[in-house]
Amino acid sequence: MKHLFDYISGVCGIKTGTAVLTVAAIICGTVAHGQEGSSGNTTIFNGAEMTFFGNHDFTTGGGGTQPGVINTIRTAPFGILNFAASATTSTGGDDANYVDGYVRKFGTSPFIFPVGDNAHFGPFGAQGDGTMGAYYFVDPTSAVTSMLPSGNYPVLPASGPFPSATFEEALDAVSTIEYWDIDGSNATPVTLTWDAASAINALTTSQLNKLTIAGWNGTQWVAIPSKVDATSILGGTSDLTAGSITTTGSLAPDTYVAYTFASLDTPMPVTLTAFTAQAEGKTALLRWATTEETNSDFFEIQRSPDGKSWTELGRQVSQGESKVLVSYQFTDVKPEAGTNLYRLRMVDKDGTFAFSSIKPVRFGGEPRRVVYPNPATDVLFLNSPESIGKIRIINANGVEVYKAAKKFESELNISALQNGIHLVELTTVTGSIVTEKVLIRK
Repeated sequence: MKHLFDYISGVCGIKTGTAVLTVAAIICGTVAHGQEGSSGNTTIFNGAEMTFFGNHDFTTGGGGTQPGVINTIRTAPFGILNFAASATTSTGGDDANYVDGYVRKFGTSPFIFPVGDNAHFGPFGAQGDGTMGAYYFVDPTSAVTSMLPSGNYPVLPASGPFPSATFEEALDAVSTIEYWDIDGSNATPVTLTWDAASAINALTTSQLNKLTIAGWNGTQWVAIPSKVDATSILGGTSDLTAGSITTTGSLAPDTYVAYTFASLDTPMPVTLTAFTAQAEGKTALLRWATTEETNSDFFEIQRSPDGKSWTELGRQVSQGESKVLVSYQFTDVKPEAGTNLYRLRMVDKDGTFAFSSIKPVRFGGEPRRVVYPNPATDVLFLNSPESIGKIRIINANGVEVYKAAKKFESELNISALQNGIHLVELTTVTGSIVTEKVLIRK
């Protein structure tokens, strides 16, 4: 039999119902639990705690206003659901069964924190004694989530918000979907998980090797060395739809205010020293070169009119193993009128792949734009990126949502930006300023 409460102490503990928390339980003090299961309808208020000493399982079928959800108040002093060192697992979590708020784990065994928010399960992993955390299924730029049973919390954590468009040069984009508040002074590897709602495909432009964990350091998002787990901590193979990623070293979670996913501005699996595309009469000539190839299989040449729909034009067999300069070329003998976008899909012998940057070639009398396409979705393409020194993007409310000063390539990741009219301001290396209006529509 599953026990509801083994011990109750503190200011108050109001409860009714069956032995697996299928009913309302309002926790205002401290509760120690030997139970194995729960089905929600529990709220742990400010400064109160509830502790599980045994392994825990979310059970389905609860009634009430918040079936399946254990709610802990997110504003300080937090309501906290504790897992003792003897409680090594919490299973059964999903989009209907989770802890909406803060979970703390004692002991140093690896643990998956069963947290969620806004009807979405967003677990993370850690093993530092006393690590505590909560999941926020909202844009870190606003950092405002809903409160059960109604209303909204203020910006959380209180030092927020954490603009997704503010990040270090090593990053290419930061998630606008979700973030985690993870706290603790004891060093631990940190693992974040994702599913289809995380939109990792758009964030990384389909290049999973660009995915990293990012931390908010108080002023901007910075890359934290991390690696995609071949097998997710939730089971199954990590891919663009679902998986997990873990820091490559241990860190004190308190090091960063918040954590989320980001895309790295990283090199490809093969080292490309050059990739160009230019018109040669009525054909398009593509040239590229590598200085290092390891386990590479072939290059797939792709073309697109808009950066969204791509067609394979052909393949070039690669060297496989090489540490010297190797040159390649390919001719598109039938380019389309107007703008043709080209990229390389670089495939290894184990089936993994990555994409090159995108190069435009124009045929006919199409007007030359500084940025295109318009409307745009997740990517903007730049004419003469080598001449651009700084880019600012301002939304229709006059808010700066993107700013970067670096060496730009021909494509600009705008997956973090919202729908609507935006003003793109480009400052050239000579100091002149060019502006264009762009509609972002996803």
